[in-house]
Amino acid sequence: MQPLPCAPSSSGPFPASSSLPSIAIVGAGPTAVYALDALQRQGPACRVTLLEAGGQPGQGIPFNARNNGAHLLANIAGFELPPVGETLNAWAMRQTARRQAALGVAGMAHDPRAFFPRMALGAYYADQLGRLMAPEAGPCQAELYCHAEVQDIVARPDGARVIWTQRGQQHAADFDAVIVASGYGKPDVGTRLAGASARTACGRRVAVIGSSLSAIDAAVELAVRHGQFHERADGTLRYAMEQPFAVTFLSRHGLLPEADFWVPEQAPPLRHCTPAALAATVHGADGDLDRTFALFARELAEADPDYARTIDLPTCDADSFATRHFAARMGSDPFVHARANLAQARDSHARAQTIAWRHAILRMHEAFATIVPDLSEADLARFSRGLKRVFVDNYAAVPHLSVARLLALHEAGVLTVQRIGRDASMARAADGGWTIGAADAVERFDEVIDARGQAPLGLEDFPFPTLRLHICAQALAEDRHWHEGLAPAQGHVLDPEDPALSRVHVLSLPFLLHRHPFIQGLTESAAMARACVAALGRRAEASARGRDDIHAALAWLDRTDPIYQGTDVLMVARPTA
Repeated sequence: MQPLPCAPSSSGPFPASSSLPSIAIVGAGPTAVYALDALQRQGPACRVTLLEAGGQPGQGIPFNARNNGAHLLANIAGFELPPVGETLNAWAMRQTARRQAALGVAGMAHDPRAFFPRMALGAYYADQLGRLMAPEAGPCQAELYCHAEVQDIVARPDGARVIWTQRGQQHAADFDAVIVASGYGKPDVGTRLAGASARTACGRRVAVIGSSLSAIDAAVELAVRHGQFHERADGTLRYAMEQPFAVTFLSRHGLLPEADFWVPEQAPPLRHCTPAALAATVHGADGDLDRTFALFARELAEADPDYARTIDLPTCDADSFATRHFAARMGSDPFVHARANLAQARDSHARAQTIAWRHAILRMHEAFATIVPDLSEADLARFSRGLKRVFVDNYAAVPHLSVARLLALHEAGVLTVQRIGRDASMARAADGGWTIGAADAVERFDEVIDARGQAPLGLEDFPFPTLRLHICAQALAEDRHWHEGLAPAQGHVLDPEDPALSRVHVLSLPFLLHRHPFIQGLTESAAMARACVAALGRRAEASARGRDDIHAALAWLDRTDPIYQGTDVLMVARPTA
């Protein structure tokens, strides 16, 4: 793959004389690629400047070739991946045999249900970004700056200034709008690189915190460093260890992820638990969760009566359902369950027949995603302790090969799973190792890899100081907690009523997770990008009619947010009683 040309940056992007609207996109990973794709297809003609902190644009951190080998799999099939111009499989099919082999897709490039290595997805997005930046790609002129670390964003009623450093020099430019499409928040969140962390782990006894696909990445990375997987005549895997090591998954509930099951490409509509029906039951007050659960239970009972009888669904409520749902798995050996579940999932694919209760829950999580932001704080906490766990476990199904590798590692005596509950402690030992466990059962490990995934981030972690001050002042005025993160309006606009904040769109997942717990993954990235570009189009139409200039600016002056003089923030005025 040829690297994309990255402009070195001098005084700023594009000629100052250009009359086209200007948009800055912070980040150049898959979310930014979807944003640029939407701009080229449906947006007004504009100048787009992409500012990428790293040196591999298009790939994003989870799919970066530097952090992923061909043995680390993504958990989204080709037919599920929102296409950028062409489908993932169409792109894979036209690659040379040599490149298919290097990306780990040889022999399955044609299969829309195959799970490709993460690095193959990164290569796909990098190639599509290069295509989108070509002059003939659409009405937008695009320019890319690599190694451009955005230091600050200053939102004003007349535009937004973006300040960045590139190779030791500071640059600044003004834009009509900014799209924050950086996929991760703090650069020290090591959970996003669990597989890469395993590459440098040198201890013989390794603890991996978590048991999701990120944890599997870490275990597989360690396994290929210390031995080899081999396929038996019956198609099962065995693992041959060449250098001694051991891995323990430390999981709060002691569960392994379930294997991907077959789903139709076009799912039938829900009958009862639809977004419209859910919205009608939600009023923003305590008790909304109980009314939405009634719709959930009705849909699930009709979809799979046998499953409903197994857990005695009629006697469940929103707080007890998760306990009933997980009871059988919690009471069995995780590897025994994993083996049986893998057989069931493979049979589902072989017969092209879905698993009714799993498919119903999968579809309902999308409906619930539309109302979770409107739940009261008490109901949101209840939802997070119960139904959310079920939804996340169900949609986070993993490739069959990933489960087969776990079973092979366990059979070889390499991998165990330990349930640690909520009260486990972790401390650094005097010899540089780690001690983990409760007071009566403490174990020692040489290395610890955190694979719990991206945690929700609050406003205090937002990386752009002036914009952070602005949104924190707004949260203070509205009596909102900073730890809640962001809750953008339609189109992911920070605040459509504020002429300054209406110029900033945030698609950065960690800051949206508190109120949007399902807004993860590439499908959501594509949907957010489309909504963002649609909002930009509406703003452009409104500006052309001259409706939001002077009146909006005057209204802004009455707000108790940051006070500006030119481009400087002078103070934050707190509302008085």
